[in-house]
Amino acid sequence: MNIEWSRQIIQRLFAEGVDEIIACAGARNSPLIAVLAQVEGLKVSPFFEERSAAFYALGVARKTGKPVAIITTSGTAAAELLPATVEAQYSGVPLVLLTADRPRRLRDTGAPQSINQINLFKNFVQLEFDLADGEIFDLDAWNRRSPIHLNICFDEPLMDEVVAPLLLLPTQRYARSRDEFWGRPRSTNMQDESAMKSDPYQWASSQFSTFLAQNPHPIVIVGTLETDQERESVLRFLARLKTPIYLEGTSGLRGHPELRTWELESGDQILSWAYKQKLLPSVLRIGGIPTVRVWRDLDDPSCLIDVFSISSLEYSGLGRGEKLNVDLVEFINAWTAAEEWAYQEPEKNFPENIQFIVDKDKTATQELERILHDEPRSEVSLIRKLAQLIDARTQADDVVYVGNSLPIREWDLVARPSHSLVIQANRGVNGIDGQVSTFLGLMKEGRENWAILGDLTTLYDLAGPWALKYKANARMKLIVINNSGGKIFSRLFSHHYFENNHELGFESWAKMWNMKYGKWNDVPENSDAVENLEVIEVIPDNEASRRFWTAYDAIWK
Repeated sequence: MNIEWSRQIIQRLFAEGVDEIIACAGARNSPLIAVLAQVEGLKVSPFFEERSAAFYALGVARKTGKPVAIITTSGTAAAELLPATVEAQYSGVPLVLLTADRPRRLRDTGAPQSINQINLFKNFVQLEFDLADGEIFDLDAWNRRSPIHLNICFDEPLMDEVVAPLLLLPTQRYARSRDEFWGRPRSTNMQDESAMKSDPYQWASSQFSTFLAQNPHPIVIVGTLETDQERESVLRFLARLKTPIYLEGTSGLRGHPELRTWELESGDQILSWAYKQKLLPSVLRIGGIPTVRVWRDLDDPSCLIDVFSISSLEYSGLGRGEKLNVDLVEFINAWTAAEEWAYQEPEKNFPENIQFIVDKDKTATQELERILHDEPRSEVSLIRKLAQLIDARTQADDVVYVGNSLPIREWDLVARPSHSLVIQANRGVNGIDGQVSTFLGLMKEGRENWAILGDLTTLYDLAGPWALKYKANARMKLIVINNSGGKIFSRLFSHHYFENNHELGFESWAKMWNMKYGKWNDVPENSDAVENLEVIEVIPDNEASRRFWTAYDAIWK
């Protein structure tokens, strides 16, 4: 029964849109692995280490927009999936977790490789199934925007019949549209629930128009935009709105010529400065949850600043404010159609408080340029040079991944792409684990693929390059900013424990995985310098970095 049951499980997942399965083999999941070894029509990627494998699956799912399954054996192997599952839940990625388990009778007995795997991911999956004795599952309720967990209890004998070939064909797939699962407007404010149900997008448009009528000059913060269609729709909308905009790198809209007039370019400190100076009027957030500091300030219960969020993700990141959970493209199209006659564009001259923000941003940007010139070996200056190098060597369809902690903040401070460059990052919960594996999952064959990661971030995922075997035709440049520890904490806490200082380098790691290695103390101007390199260790001058941040912070005092 185990083999036939495994065939049914694989067939059902394929029918639900799974094109790739990451297989972490073990004894307890051997029926599933044996079936996968005989399958045709489905990509199977074996991986030896579950935590990295899960983050690799996360990257693949984000790249393709389709659900990706990962299979583990029982016990702690299943628990290794938790970090990537948390990230998937908060960034809207459809991971399918298949954890093999020992029979239910051994649960909570302390039997070897048997832990209680039920509710292991309870807070971070939409659906969970505990299956035994050939039971099957129904995924009609799955929204395809969250992980799900299938716990499969196999009894002995595990290999209970000969494994026959399994051919999977596109005709075996269920016909499901995206709108069947998500995208219909939902709001944190349900005062007019009947109107919302009768015509949800008209209702959502009305809610937003009410906000704009009361706040004609909001400061706009644009977080992660997931598709080209979202970016195009938001671009059209912002070009018409004509109000100051802060664009995070993951929006894919930084430096766009149609938004240059309105873009705030001095870093997210301009928002915190405006908040502290009581100049911030109202805030409109579009896309993913922002990572800017002011977003936390706005959560203060005593804050009276109006906040309105429009996002395809269900999370607002705030304990206050109005939020619409919508398909961004559908919403912007509906709002434009419904409100074209009613919406009055802001006057050409900003109110005094907005003009103060715009003027401060211009002077701060000039000061930032001066500091970058004065401290060319600081970490931020090196990130600027790397951004320029990447800009010169990439096109719109290439992959650029920036790691959490300092690199993503420094990129958002100084990177100004000259073309449409979409920055990838794990911004669901902003963790630093699994970033090498996520990047490898996102990589595209035949394209340029760049990552900028911190040293501790890289140390968290030393097993990640196992996935290189599946990326033979991808051109990879993995840049490790080695500042000898977690320097993001040096500006927050005085004790060295927070920094986790070290004297480690990455040459031996690169050699272990047969990756071509180079070490830079500065970023060369000649883009050909990276031609034959895959791992580049960049060593900033930590004292220059300290001087940079001291000078930059002084701008805002």
